[in-house]
Amino acid sequence: MSVLELKSIIKNYPDGQLVNEVLKDISFTVEKGEFAAIVGPSGAGKSTLLTIMGALLTPSSGSVLLNGHDISHLSKKQQTELRLNEIGFIFQNSDLIPYLKISDQLKFIQKISKKETGNAEEVLTKLGLQNRLHSYPNVLSGGEKQRVAIARAFINQPDLILADEPTASLDSKRGREVVQIIQQTVHQEDKAAVMVTHDERVLDLVDSIWQIEDGRLKKVR
Repeated sequence: MSVLELKSIIKNYPDGQLVNEVLKDISFTVEKGEFAAIVGPSGAGKSTLLTIMGALLTPSSGSVLLNGHDISHLSKKQQTELRLNEIGFIFQNSDLIPYLKISDQLKFIQKISKKETGNAEEVLTKLGLQNRLHSYPNVLSGGEKQRVAIARAFINQPDLILADEPTASLDSKRGREVVQIIQQTVHQEDKAAVMVTHDERVLDLVDSIWQIEDGRLKKVR
């Protein structure tokens, strides 16, 4: 069974007296242990598609299935609970809480989710951050902050990871390291991950590549 499956997704926005169709009849799947990338020009609909995958936006029509369950028309409360426990997000900027130490960033997520999950210190140590457990975000490098963001995304052991341009604020070396960590974690822990990216230098690390253009999606590798 696919972890995530999109069926005939359409997303429209009103544009004066017209209707702007941003996503046009999109179907997509990602399996356990698969790391997929979505590429395409700016304005093609990548971010809109990712927010629909993450239950942050409701499609105009079509279905979003997570582990076989339709999540596209849940209530706001149900969507919030789903995002907290079943989906991990990694954004362009790490968005760490400035007044929390690194280990506490993960413990905070565990506390509000009330879910039995992995040990925060063990997860951070696995990502090479054992010397930063009691540091605040302001002393971390950009690459270290993104590693914390990855740890935060995986701490609740979600089945699906969504990454939105995770290398955008990093140099090529640090960016590749971040994507390698996502790749290794997805494969080792049998998760599914979808990454939206402009960075063609990291596409050799993913298992499948999809291209979106003018609101239409097709698999290219």
